[in-house]
Amino acid sequence: MSENLDPISIARRLQGLDLFFVTPRLLAGLFSLEIGQGYALVDRLETHGLVRKVEKGKYLLLGLEPERVLSNPFFIATQLATPSYVSFWSALHHYGLAEQVPQAVLVATTQKKRPVAFDGHRFQFVTLKPHKFFGYEREPLGGLPVLMADKAKALLDSLGQPRYAGGIAEVAHSLALALPDLDLRLLIEYANRVQDRSLASRLGYLLECLGASVDGLSTSISPVLLDPTGGVVTTYNGHWRVRVNRTQDELFAQGVG
Repeated sequence: MSENLDPISIARRLQGLDLFFVTPRLLAGLFSLEIGQGYALVDRLETHGLVRKVEKGKYLLLGLEPERVLSNPFFIATQLATPSYVSFWSALHHYGLAEQVPQAVLVATTQKKRPVAFDGHRFQFVTLKPHKFFGYEREPLGGLPVLMADKAKALLDSLGQPRYAGGIAEVAHSLALALPDLDLRLLIEYANRVQDRSLASRLGYLLECLGASVDGLSTSISPVLLDPTGGVVTTYNGHWRVRVNRTQDELFAQGVG
């Protein structure tokens, strides 16, 4: 019976299983309870301050160190959708490739999920097709496990959907900052793997502007806009089939090599 289960022991067991996001149904299954007992158990955990409701029927495990969890929005973000990883502007800022802090924590997922507001943070979910869901790693942040895009994938996610990274100029600037230490072979491998020729053309053009040697990209057959959100086209780059609608001064605040 749920009333015979000690909330602190339960919280410790959940943490040991890396179950930081729970539902009454999950608790019922884990502890061999009826579904009604699962609801009663989560109420007890909430009363003891061991979990906090995030969405209807979904609770974040705070455990015995709630401040450690609540001060880690990246960790919370990756508990709200499965599978998911932190990417786009949030990951670029994490790696020191973007100066401005995004207003929301940006999360890549294969689900369609509405934004979530919780404990002063806003979490925004960007849906990727399953074949584009790769290039992330488990990283300990503040003693908690966070799934984070690696640098190459954060850049490609952002270039593919620049509205989630502050716009094409912000992404170009991040690429320029990353380039000295960036694994270009991995970046090009990733670019081909996502099977987005428009993205590959934009990437090739930007890398060429930065003086990088580029080979092996599966680029677009048809002309593509450099900035997909619009802008006046001033030139056309035939090699990359890019209709250039942003100047290099706009793209690279510190200039290019």
